[in-house]
Amino acid sequence: MLKDIAVGTCVHLLSRMDDEALDGFWREVSTGEYPIVDFQGNLGYSLLSPEGLLFIRNDFTATSYEQFELVFGDIFLPDTAQELLLKDKALLLMVYRKGTQNLLLSELRMDTKFMLDLPHGEYLFFVFILDAETDSLLDSKIHAIGFPSKKYSNDPELETFYLNYPVDIWEFVDLSPIDIKRGGPYYISSIVVNVENVPDCSILFSELLREDESPPPL
Repeated sequence: MLKDIAVGTCVHLLSRMDDEALDGFWREVSTGEYPIVDFQGNLGYSLLSPEGLLFIRNDFTATSYEQFELVFGDIFLPDTAQELLLKDKALLLMVYRKGTQNLLLSELRMDTKFMLDLPHGEYLFFVFILDAETDSLLDSKIHAIGFPSKKYSNDPELETFYLNYPVDIWEFVDLSPIDIKRGGPYYISSIVVNVENVPDCSILFSELLREDESPPPL
């Protein structure tokens, strides 16, 4: 069934990351350190400010000449999604840079906003609620996926709409890449959707990441 799909099946690109790096990241999840890993296998940690802002460090692969912009994010977790996080679950952010086959995975706090410093480019942002007790990240089952909202997500009208018409939440979601360029900072609000409302998860992600999900030439 769709609700039993694993993240490695859904996001094929993750299976091309180094096994040791993924395993190291997964071991650190839920330790209170909030780990980060990039596509090259570099492992780091987020920094929690005294004000409660989670700074997701992105000092792994940028070149010295690239320009950066601040990106602030928050997550709308409806009641059904909050219930999923009550026990043995992990909340992860995936930031994917289009055309470069580069990404960051980071653990998030449910009650904390986050900030990244990203070089200019086109990005896709996803949030996952996963089982945290599997031996491998790739085998972890997806319970919910978050996508960027077309409008500010902490809106009582939006929450009421979601609770009454959860399938129609797609009217508020924007799956197009976000162009990070001069003129920041940027603000990303993500809506978390129950995976049962995501039709054919693996095809969806293959379409969104299609230039890098295809196998390399022989």
